[in-house]
Amino acid sequence: MGSALAANLTVYLQREFHVPSGPETILPTSVYLVGFVFGPMIFAPLSESHGRRPVLMVGFVLFTLATLGSALAPNWVSFLVFRFLTGAFGSPPLSVGGGVVADVFWRERERGRVMMVWSATTFIGPLGAPIISGFVPGPKGWRWVFWIALIWTVATFPAVFFLPETLASKILRTKAAKLNKETKGGGFMAPSDLHREPFWVSLKTTLSRPLRLLCTEMLLALTCVYLAFVYAVFYMMLKIFAVIFQGVYGFSPGVSGIAFTTMGLGTICACCVIVWYDGVAPRLSDRHPTKKPEYLRLPVACAGGPAFVVALLWLGWSARPEVHWVVPLLATIPYGFAYNMIFTSMINYVTDAYDIYAASALAACSMTRSIAGALIPLAIDDMLASLGIGWSCTVLALISAGLSFVPFGFIAFGEKIRSRSSFSAALEEDRAVDGGEMTRSLSAV
Repeated sequence: MGSALAANLTVYLQREFHVPSGPETILPTSVYLVGFVFGPMIFAPLSESHGRRPVLMVGFVLFTLATLGSALAPNWVSFLVFRFLTGAFGSPPLSVGGGVVADVFWRERERGRVMMVWSATTFIGPLGAPIISGFVPGPKGWRWVFWIALIWTVATFPAVFFLPETLASKILRTKAAKLNKETKGGGFMAPSDLHREPFWVSLKTTLSRPLRLLCTEMLLALTCVYLAFVYAVFYMMLKIFAVIFQGVYGFSPGVSGIAFTTMGLGTICACCVIVWYDGVAPRLSDRHPTKKPEYLRLPVACAGGPAFVVALLWLGWSARPEVHWVVPLLATIPYGFAYNMIFTSMINYVTDAYDIYAASALAACSMTRSIAGALIPLAIDDMLASLGIGWSCTVLALISAGLSFVPFGFIAFGEKIRSRSSFSAALEEDRAVDGGEMTRSLSAV
């Protein structure tokens, strides 16, 4: 939710901090997403070596303080700095969450459904932000938007505090340390300690892993490009929605924010389809054991791609004064449906493919889509001014159409691509080791 909190605050921030019109008004959202670039580079890899819980706890405390800073910021620069810090410290749930799911849910069907819920919440959260920033600033002042965010954050503290550790290697190290203490040096050792590197070597390897995965794994790189563009379009939709429903149809910012939530109906539809497919896919796999693993996840994204294109064209060309506002509003349902079909399917595919290093792989996804979400929406004002709503949405639809071939390509060539990946080969060896002991083949990954 935090990323979109400033969506309807442009007028208030311009008045308070004397901000000129133009791309600078989008900076509160963009710098938040820039924080999402740097946060996962640190937090996700550290969670794979030092445990999920410490990373989530530290991130939560720092995120709370940064949110407080956003509410108290005395000037434009400090406000942007706190927005950046809020994004960086708010990134662990997104970059580490997938790793937690991979730790706890071993069966692919269960993991897929939990990842669906997790992915849906990351989409639904920002839908509520325009409502808060649309209704609250008038009577209370814009700072109360961030006070409400702070109250909500503090209210979730018990859930974070009582979250147990889920990383197997960290749990075993803790148990070994406890047994050694109880037996006064009994020589107990966790499997991950057998080939443990010096701290600084391990830290360097750990922190560089997301970038190395991104640069060496074609499957991950193409997934990141697709998800990055889909993610960027979502933040462009914040502006497109305001232009359509406030500019064309005369809605107030608050009512326009309520209209934005109709995307949630598409999310519900997508969840139903994903649950249905999760039930069908394993049965098909049992009947046809030679089928590629790509069939378990990717057909959902194959269906979402064309729906995403149709939704953008529908929204762009129906937004006219002579057309009832319900018509473009209904386009948000297939948009929400397609977004979640693509996002959930591709994230599940990455989680399955990179297993114990899912957090680093998802961190690479988070970094790339945050870069896209921060930079690409800066062009939306000029696009709308030069091309209008219809053609702007058409340009986005054409790019989306080209990227929609990514999951089809994975189904056709994914097996061949994975066979040439040294990382995938090492990971397969690791999966084959009884008891889950880390093998030397992954010591440098």
